[in-house]
Amino acid sequence: MRKLFVLFVLFGLISQQFAFSQTQKPDRKAEKWVAQTLKNLTLREKIGQMVMVRMSGEFANLNSEKFAESRRQVEENKLGGFIVFRGEANSIAALTNEMQRISKLPLLFAADYERGLRMQLRTGTPFTTNMGVGATGDTQAAYRQGKIIAEEMRAIGVNWLFAPVADINNNPDNPVINIRSFGANPAKVGEFANALAKGVRDGNALATLKHFPGHGDTATDSHIGLAKISANKAQLGAVELVPFKTAINGGVDSVMTAHLAVPNVAGDDVPATLNPKISNDILRNELGFKGIITTDAMEMGAIKKNYSDEKSVVMAVKAGADIVLLPADAKKTIDAIEAAVKSGELTEARIDESVRRLLSAKHRLGLTENRFVDLTKVNLMVEKPENVREANITAERSITLLRNQNEMLPINAEKATKTLFIVVAADDDAVEGIALIPEIQRRAPRAKIVRLDPRTTKDEYEKVLDDAKKFESVVIAPFVKRAALKGTVALPENQTKFVREMLDLNKQVAVIAFGSPYLIRQFPEAKTYVVTYAIEEVAQTAAARTMFGEVPFAGKLPVGVPGIFEIGAGITK
Repeated sequence: MRKLFVLFVLFGLISQQFAFSQTQKPDRKAEKWVAQTLKNLTLREKIGQMVMVRMSGEFANLNSEKFAESRRQVEENKLGGFIVFRGEANSIAALTNEMQRISKLPLLFAADYERGLRMQLRTGTPFTTNMGVGATGDTQAAYRQGKIIAEEMRAIGVNWLFAPVADINNNPDNPVINIRSFGANPAKVGEFANALAKGVRDGNALATLKHFPGHGDTATDSHIGLAKISANKAQLGAVELVPFKTAINGGVDSVMTAHLAVPNVAGDDVPATLNPKISNDILRNELGFKGIITTDAMEMGAIKKNYSDEKSVVMAVKAGADIVLLPADAKKTIDAIEAAVKSGELTEARIDESVRRLLSAKHRLGLTENRFVDLTKVNLMVEKPENVREANITAERSITLLRNQNEMLPINAEKATKTLFIVVAADDDAVEGIALIPEIQRRAPRAKIVRLDPRTTKDEYEKVLDDAKKFESVVIAPFVKRAALKGTVALPENQTKFVREMLDLNKQVAVIAFGSPYLIRQFPEAKTYVVTYAIEEVAQTAAARTMFGEVPFAGKLPVGVPGIFEIGAGITK
């Protein structure tokens, strides 16, 4: 019995080391610091803690006009944090250090590094998409990815990750989630989201589930307009909320609400971000979430087109938000929330509630002991070779072979000389084919490779079709970028027509889809079909290795393609 008691005590001590769990009570030192700090803040300073605006990570002289706006937000508006965009690792580290130096309180720095730093920077471990990770079937890969991302973030001064995406991509036409989701199986998405969040937490950063209550079952991009999901309360609980429940029970730090309406649950078209029936009644009360609630960007079309800036920020706080993210104007936001407190529309106790959560998070991150990063260690922590190998292996294991007529794949170097390789770039993004083409050339120097993009003329398409008749086989690699404000993840009609015409030739034709796995719906007659789930270089390199047989095809489809493939489809070879 005594041994069991000792083991129990040891387990409790170990658990305390992972103090990010929302159910973990703060220690007395933390409680004292939070209480004392809160007591010494004015109402406006408290509200400032709840506002986060954009910070560019691009190089800026600290005495320049370029940096003056960030300095003003800290010194005048007393903001509690910033969301970092673009830049370079060393410049971000230097800028966050300076902003921490001039701030009265430690700052939270957040970023949308869903796939790691490379999502916005030129450096960082280059991970594939969440759907690619889901295709591996390995939740430990998600955990390791989360931990690596967190360690690289902390090295440059960023301490809050706006990830993982916990949305279930159960709508193939979803233009904004798509490959950002781990898949379409609610339980599996929950397992992967929880694993990545735990990795982030163990890497000493905050993780964020998004976009509550689930942005997967819509074909509307909320950057453009108000999305709606038709689920009723039972359907929402059985599908969309499952991943959130799993990761909340796992102790995730924060949740980001979505700019979408759930009329059959809330009884109105007020977006979840501004709706206490969603953010408070379901997230706080029903799911028991005690961590930080942040809005999605308040500058997005779903909010801007339907509400005034002043009204929306007050509604968000009334709904339960602890962070108002990217409002149109920080000072006007603070003014509006302060006025709502003074008029009685909001109480100061409600503000204190949010600020306590934010201050507690800062203490848990260790920012009260040391808010700065070591600039000499950035180049040692970011993009470690062993982490890059980890990312490459995960990408390789994600590549999914769904059809393989006459064992066309893999191909060898000799067969490659008799194959026409065609990159079809839907968006003319610089990354489309940037790694795939040289990878093919390295393995088959004499191979014929053509790249087509939105500037390609009708005559040029026809010439490629004519040239294809001289080859025994064709490999077509369509690239379709998923991007905010784009509104679609489909291949343009003229390029779809070209692919279909190529499939009509009396040739062996393989389609290797870079991006959405749903592309085959545009040419279901494809007899050999591979999915990579991403357009990034890491996926291009992985696709080349599997295409040439250097590593096996191992991925399994984590989503269904209606009428064509079921979840779990995939030929292992």
